[in-house]
Amino acid sequence: MPKKPYMHDGSDYCLVSPAISVREGVMRADRYNDVYFSHEDGLAETRHVFFSGNNLYARMAQTSYLCIAETGFGSGLNLLALMAEMTQFPDLQIDFLSVEAHPLEEAEMLFVHEQFPELALHAAALRATLPPRWPGQHVVTLLNGRLSLHLLYGTADTILPRCDFKADCWFLDGFSPAKNPDLWSPAILREIGRLTRGNGTLSSFTAAAAVRDGLSKAGFTIEKRRGFGRKRDMIVGRKNSHSNGENATWPPLVRVGVIGGGIAGASVAAGLVRRGTEVIILEAGQGLANAASGNRLALQSPRLSVDHNTASRLSATCLAFAANLSDRAGASIAAPVLALDWPTREEERHAKFRRQSWPNSLAVDVSMEVASVQSGININLPAMRHDYGRVIKPAKLIAWLSEGCSVITDFVVSSRVQDDHGVTVIADDGRQENFDAIVLANGAELQKLLGDCGCRGVTLDINAGQVSHLPVTANSAQICTGLSYGGYLTPAVDGLHDLGATFDRDAALEVTTAGHSHNFDLLPSKLRTLFAGIETNGLTGRTSRRVSTPDRNPISGRLAERVFVLGALGARGFTFAPLLGDQLAALMLGRAISFDLPTRQLLDPYRFRDRASQL
Repeated sequence: MPKKPYMHDGSDYCLVSPAISVREGVMRADRYNDVYFSHEDGLAETRHVFFSGNNLYARMAQTSYLCIAETGFGSGLNLLALMAEMTQFPDLQIDFLSVEAHPLEEAEMLFVHEQFPELALHAAALRATLPPRWPGQHVVTLLNGRLSLHLLYGTADTILPRCDFKADCWFLDGFSPAKNPDLWSPAILREIGRLTRGNGTLSSFTAAAAVRDGLSKAGFTIEKRRGFGRKRDMIVGRKNSHSNGENATWPPLVRVGVIGGGIAGASVAAGLVRRGTEVIILEAGQGLANAASGNRLALQSPRLSVDHNTASRLSATCLAFAANLSDRAGASIAAPVLALDWPTREEERHAKFRRQSWPNSLAVDVSMEVASVQSGININLPAMRHDYGRVIKPAKLIAWLSEGCSVITDFVVSSRVQDDHGVTVIADDGRQENFDAIVLANGAELQKLLGDCGCRGVTLDINAGQVSHLPVTANSAQICTGLSYGGYLTPAVDGLHDLGATFDRDAALEVTTAGHSHNFDLLPSKLRTLFAGIETNGLTGRTSRRVSTPDRNPISGRLAERVFVLGALGARGFTFAPLLGDQLAALMLGRAISFDLPTRQLLDPYRFRDRASQL
């Protein structure tokens, strides 16, 4: 019998492109028959409507942190104006969250940015750090980390109901309600009310009666003000205050201890340091990157699914952030990563991908001829190309992330003592360190500390992974991309390729000939011929322990008062950890995070206990 069509055949995971035209020097969105900025002066309009409308100048001078949200990122003009103002307030940090259904291409943004030469430096920085146009949440940092830009790509009716942040003010800057009514629906306006702090504010260029009424019902007191230029009216609003604890003061975390000096610990530490927190990394070994993060080389690549579920989307989002970070750190040595049609299970999975529409640069179908050209060798296999995939040097990335931290080595944690004021961590040699909070990020040693902190609902899966070091040959020296195929192979560095990897639950931490043979046997036959004559019993390598959960998703979040965790990253720690660590740091400090509710539930350390209680 012929096979039935797969249920996800034909699925389209791409964003809808904007339809753009230019008339009289102004860029227009033809889909909505509206302009991206005022004919009169778009920058002056931003300052009048959004900055003055939210009393932003005074608020920026009076506080050290603001969360600003926006409907309609467009060309980013509002953000650029904000960046220019932030230069006057060097201690101010801002989270800027913006929803955009049809992100512009870089060239389209450039056209708009060129109309405002006074913003040229900030505009260039924005364009250089723009995330890929993939649906979902993206985080980029600007102004030396003081500005976190959260770009939420997708329609507001799908994005906002899943968000969980509290904005101090809103820029309501979608196209005209008459031309884009979906963005101004009562349901969207209710979500804006839900996502605003008590006494938070908003402003908008529109004064349409339906918008005023919807915002009033969403909990705002609305008033009209003089509009910009020829526009008679605009509106401002203030969220009616509530006593439900939403404005409660977050416990200050001045000094944080991070237990573990691998990629998880370094990533959280970097997120805390850039937000102004003192961080001390407590490492059981003699230096950073001792355990699973200590391999010579690593691959950053996504783990996509044909239904592009929450875990798949998280994988893609984390990859975009991690690749950008690795490039900035100078840790990237090769790109992209080619996922080969090997073995059969990967070939079958890729066949399903090819019947779907995926965002450009996330998963690109390439023929065996193209794969051979791009990899530098004759592979003789088709592939899926991940343009944001990287081969990186872990030690270099971890060292870069750990800049600004103190590191205490040979600190083997034996216990902790906690009270209302902080946490004391005690080493097995009697040394003690006092912190306002701690983060558990110590990989394979995590299980015991989880239990000590009351999180006993999950048993972590610990397995040993051996990486083999293959001497470069005349034929293999041409490999210039990362290759994955059920195992993985890197380009040669210092005369050696990294070939991985085993997954042995009961294996000892030793390099074995059997492990080398396993890794070599994973190679597709065409790649195996590149290393003809090399004997596995003479190879060097490295073995370390990886940790994963029963559902193979990481754990990240709050365990108890002043105790947090990031771990169980499995075989994709260098893909997941940079963004998960940054967002965990934001959570710890009471800052806005852009992960939606399904993603936060996916990462919840207590999710297994919660599932068990439902059985």
